[in-house]
Amino acid sequence: MIYSIAKVFVKVFLHIYHRVRVDGTDKIPMSGPLIVVGNHVSNLDPFYIGAMFPRAIHYMAKHEVFHNPILRRLLRIAGAFPVNREKPETQTMRTALNYLKNGEVVGIFPEGGRKEDHSFQELKQGAAYLAVKQQCPVVPVFISGTEVALPRGASWIKPARITIQVGSPIEPPPTGSAKEKQARVSQQIQQELVTLKTCN
Repeated sequence: MIYSIAKVFVKVFLHIYHRVRVDGTDKIPMSGPLIVVGNHVSNLDPFYIGAMFPRAIHYMAKHEVFHNPILRRLLRIAGAFPVNREKPETQTMRTALNYLKNGEVVGIFPEGGRKEDHSFQELKQGAAYLAVKQQCPVVPVFISGTEVALPRGASWIKPARITIQVGSPIEPPPTGSAKEKQARVSQQIQQELVTLKTCN
């Protein structure tokens, strides 16, 4: 209930304050387990992508931000759960798999941190692992403008133009070892994010 109300508020805010443009939402599977991956340039990213996405997303967020009581409350409302980036294979993966087994959506920023200049670094394997383990599609999303609206260290949101590009679902390959499948999914995620960046 709180999530739905907050989502409407953020969506209205995005349209009025940021003149947001969203492309590709027609590609999103509307049922079944799904993983959403995206570039990460600002703390606004999970809230803004979540508001414009037609399904509720449970985002992984670094456990350090849950130490801040205000951020912890906002992240809980947004459906986020903590990830220890030093030990991502523990409780975090079990939580993510449980969401996927229940047909829900898990959100991951596979670079493992923010890159304000939109350059890409080597992807962490969590998203590919979950996709292969659960045999579910991955939808790539590229967001831009949030790095201007709320850059690192800023305390006020600026009225920057926000653009969100949604790519085509990536399906885990049917053949190969688990390691080979993960490598192929990870490669496809990287390629699709680069493509979405050029279309932005």
